[in-house]
Amino acid sequence: MLDTITGLPAHPLLAHLVAVLVPVTALLAVLGVVWPAARRRIGGASLFVAVATLAAVPLTTAAGGWLHSRVMGSQMLDQHAALGSRLVLWSALLTVAMICWWALHTPLFAAEVGALAPAIRRVGVVVTAAATLVFAVASTWLVVRIGHSGAQSMWGPMACGG
Repeated sequence: MLDTITGLPAHPLLAHLVAVLVPVTALLAVLGVVWPAARRRIGGASLFVAVATLAAVPLTTAAGGWLHSRVMGSQMLDQHAALGSRLVLWSALLTVAMICWWALHTPLFAAEVGALAPAIRRVGVVVTAAATLVFAVASTWLVVRIGHSGAQSMWGPMACGG
């Protein structure tokens, strides 16, 4: 696994990457759902960002596990690790929802989607839109909690106000 980068623990470096990628993925997902013009422009590219995020999250948690075994633990560090382990699920759910949303709206699958009964198509659109929005908000909220608990475990009350 990717435990160190030029001798430095990889986790803090990767964690900052994930702290950027997750909200960017969520923003692209929300834009794709609520703004049709944006969906047409960013649709396929947003999926690449989502997949990159999905790849970065387990690398980050694995590097965090390596680092966790080498530092003195605390309850806050354990909470940080527990929260971090949940992010891969939420990132995966967001990625799958984004792929489903894209498949319902891309010209590549227009014939297949058009062959669905209108009621089924409407239900699919509503369910995937709702799922995408929920997973975008949840994954962003979780990454904020993970980052905050990581900062607290590292810097304590000095930087986090108690």
